[in-house]
Amino acid sequence: MISAYGGGTRPFGCYTEGELEGIRLRIEQLPKVRQEYERQQQLSEQFASREAAAPLHKLGVFRVEPFVFKTPPRTAFLKLSVQIRGKGTARIGGLRLTHSQLGLPVELANGGLESGMLGWSQDRENGSTVYLEKLASWQQGLQPSGVTPSGASLADDLQCICISNEEVKGLTILHYGETIPVYEGDHYSVQTVLSLEAPLGEGICIGVHFLNAAGQPLGTELLSPLFNRPTLTNWAFLLEATGADANMYMTTGESKFAVRAKQKLQYMLADMRVGMDIFRRDGWHDDDTYGAVHIGRGLAAASVIYDQIAGSSVFLTGEETELLAHFRYIADMMMDTHYYRFDLETFPDEKGGKRSNWNADRATGLGVYALLFPNEKQSEAYLDHALSVINWQLEEVVDSDGAWPENIRYHGAVLHRYFLFFLLLKRLKGIDYFKHEKVKGMYHFLIGTVTAPDIIQGGSSGSPVLLTPAVGDANVQEKWFRLLGYAAPFYMDEDPQLAGEMLWTWKHGGEPIEDNGAFPLPLVALLYPQPDLAEQRPALDSVHYPDIGYVIFRNGEQNLQHYAIYEASPLTYHAHHDEGHFSIWADGVPVTLDSGTGGYYNGDRHWYVSSAAHNVVQFTDSFGNFANGPLQSTCKEVRFSEELDHASSLIPEANAREYERNFLFIKAGFNVYLIWDRIEGASNSVWNLHTLSTDASIMEQSIDAACLNGKHLSAYIAEPELPVITMGEGAVAGNYPLAEQQHFRVYGGTSDYVILLHPRTEDASSLQLEQLDYEEAVEGVRLYRISRTDGKWFIAAINGTKEEHLVTVPGLGPLRLLGESESTSGQPEATQLRIEAGRIHIAMPR
Repeated sequence: MISAYGGGTRPFGCYTEGELEGIRLRIEQLPKVRQEYERQQQLSEQFASREAAAPLHKLGVFRVEPFVFKTPPRTAFLKLSVQIRGKGTARIGGLRLTHSQLGLPVELANGGLESGMLGWSQDRENGSTVYLEKLASWQQGLQPSGVTPSGASLADDLQCICISNEEVKGLTILHYGETIPVYEGDHYSVQTVLSLEAPLGEGICIGVHFLNAAGQPLGTELLSPLFNRPTLTNWAFLLEATGADANMYMTTGESKFAVRAKQKLQYMLADMRVGMDIFRRDGWHDDDTYGAVHIGRGLAAASVIYDQIAGSSVFLTGEETELLAHFRYIADMMMDTHYYRFDLETFPDEKGGKRSNWNADRATGLGVYALLFPNEKQSEAYLDHALSVINWQLEEVVDSDGAWPENIRYHGAVLHRYFLFFLLLKRLKGIDYFKHEKVKGMYHFLIGTVTAPDIIQGGSSGSPVLLTPAVGDANVQEKWFRLLGYAAPFYMDEDPQLAGEMLWTWKHGGEPIEDNGAFPLPLVALLYPQPDLAEQRPALDSVHYPDIGYVIFRNGEQNLQHYAIYEASPLTYHAHHDEGHFSIWADGVPVTLDSGTGGYYNGDRHWYVSSAAHNVVQFTDSFGNFANGPLQSTCKEVRFSEELDHASSLIPEANAREYERNFLFIKAGFNVYLIWDRIEGASNSVWNLHTLSTDASIMEQSIDAACLNGKHLSAYIAEPELPVITMGEGAVAGNYPLAEQQHFRVYGGTSDYVILLHPRTEDASSLQLEQLDYEEAVEGVRLYRISRTDGKWFIAAINGTKEEHLVTVPGLGPLRLLGESESTSGQPEATQLRIEAGRIHIAMPR
């Protein structure tokens, strides 16, 4: 095939024939790139062995189908069954159960059939058969379709239950024998691992029996909706391995790798078409690998893969024509507003509209296709459309700080898909979006959010690594810094300082090379990172990103030792009920974290999106239940100084007349956090605190949690007096040694909360918190002294009234206010403090 770019044989869009030797040399010479290449080589061979044993449509045939339900009053136990209804054959790989409101798995004895059918029983009709089936070696280690099983470990004892109903109205019921203790009124999710090569007469459903404490049934059996779709291999299951095959062809020139890539590509594109047709017909559904966001990513990756092998002479007569027809069909569907409403400027959620990350991925996928297929009739129109979308998003969606206004996870995802489109635009059209101020801002924002170097993530064998924080729908272990490694070479001439800061952050973030996560682009990991470029440390201070709502506090060791992030935001897509939440790293150790995010459709999102999963206050609703908080708040004030950082936000809580949270980072040699929740209203409330800890002591007015790496987090409760404090646990994402955080709940009635958080080493002395008397006693105005054993102290002066007050504290000597100029109304006069209405001031001895 003749290339549209510069003549000669095709490939390539991302590299030329003359650059191939240089690519092979860099793989040999750069250890990180070599390591990634060897991983891809292993993945290619792993799939080749599986393809030799089974057709592509059978490689990833097990799905996990969730059913979320709420237990009725008086429920103490569950009994579960799997019902296979109608003629046909089904395979069941086991059951999983999640306590959705805590995000924690419920252990099921032999739920995964590790011991065969021990503990299971069956009811079946004449003509039905049930037997255990050992999974073949090519099936071992498989995950649900849509997930690439790279690196999966193999086992000798994986098996499933095969059920065959011969009758049209056939019914087989698999009873899971264990009686499972549960809590009444809570949400749970049972997940069935299942496989259907063809639809049954009716389908598969889960049956749930609720039992009371005496083991007696409560009401009738609850049945899940029927599942009755074939579970043939999903296109996304093959994507990374196909890219690896194409890369093996790139480096070796051996046609066998091009053949492997071609065969998978043919299957993937055909599967995309089938799923997109269903998506267009039925509207959005849980299997969103066929939605515009993932098809956009897949279209871009598939276009690159085709471009890599198009000149390999492996296509037989008619195969290339058919493949190009698939591409045309998919690209045409991406322009169909019945498939995706890219024409809407406003939209009800993240699954529609011009502003969505879905639209970014859809448009860049079309743009990459148009650039790599310039001879197609619609390519020019597709490219113009893609550019119009990206121009509009950079102008209207990306904010002035460079943030994609959603969360770090989707900021990274959008920037990643922009990257491939922009590099091809620059390479093939001479259009340089890397110079765009908003694009540079997106990289600056990614750098600006980095956490303290995390000692736990770094592990005993490696250096601590910078992370991106989990805020909202994100997890700390996502390796977005790989994007900095990919893009830094494009800024060496345009903006060398930015390039250096990108390299510094990438290196201190663990130098990630692999394009991990969903829908990877294996080629970019081999072509673009240049570890030998000059690095430059960025200025990392405390910072406020108002549009996305992040307030970041930093201190110590060039501001890389202590880190906290506070959430005070407008409503964003994928929003969690987390307004006022905070996460804290101290000396590089995470002591309290955002819970992160779980799976979208497996039932645990009840936990991750809830207020209970975050360090926030919850209020009782009209039914007396602690309700989720609002999805937006207003940041009133942010102040940063060398000694004190302070953020305050009004949180429009429906169950309180007025609620304001003040979050203070008191540096000045203390490195402690003070939270004042000012509350007006009659609703009861609870103060949530999650600690990444293994043990804890609860005292009358304090909590001491033993965190990882010898770190402790002590919470001193000044208000309320004599609170009820409970301890539980809840899931936390992040690949830490602990899969859950300890969860403390401080019940305060209708009181304000004034709580001091003190991260400390195990052998460090605790602090003393005492309330001070003052001469002009006023209800709502209170003073607390926080002291260390070495005699150093500070005062927190709180004015919960609507008037300014001047108070006198004898015996303290002259005072100064932290973080406030001498001209402010809070200026100390000898032993007096002028406290502004509704404010908190921090004072220390002069």
